[in-house]
Order: sequence, then C-alpha cells, then structure tokens
Amino acid sequence: FKSRIEDVREEILRKRRAGKLPGDTTTVLKNWWQQHSKWPYPTEDDKAKLVEETGLQLKQINNWFINQRKRNWHSNS
Repeated sequence: FKSRIEDVREEILRKRRAGKLPGDTTTVLKNWWQQHSKWPYPTEDDKAKLVEETGLQLKQINNWFINQRKRNWHSNS
C-alpha cells in the first residue's frame, strides 16, 4: 500500500512540472504577443505558423493566448 501511495505522489509531482512550457517556446509566443499588443488575437493562419515554430499543439497555443490575455492584457474598454 505504501508503494502505491508513493507512486501516486510521484505522478502528481510529475504532472505539476509538466505545466511549464519550454523557455524558447514562450519566447516565440511572447514576441508575437508584443508585436500585436493592441489586439492579441492571432488568426488561424497565425496560429498555424506558431504551431510550426513552437512544436506545440493548437490547443496549447489557444490556451496560452487565453491565459496571457487574462493575466496581462488590459483592453481600452
């Protein structure tokens, strides 16, 4: 039973670490963000290019932009 608890604990810790994207990937995304800071909503073509450049999945790109806008973008509304 104790070994099972340790296995679960290790799995939880591994999943927490998995939440961070690699630094070079976020650099690409942040560069796009800065160049489009007035309206940071990438088109489908923009997203396809970012998928190619970063190696991330489309869902990861979408989630990154959703989170980035929530945390760091203040529109003029």
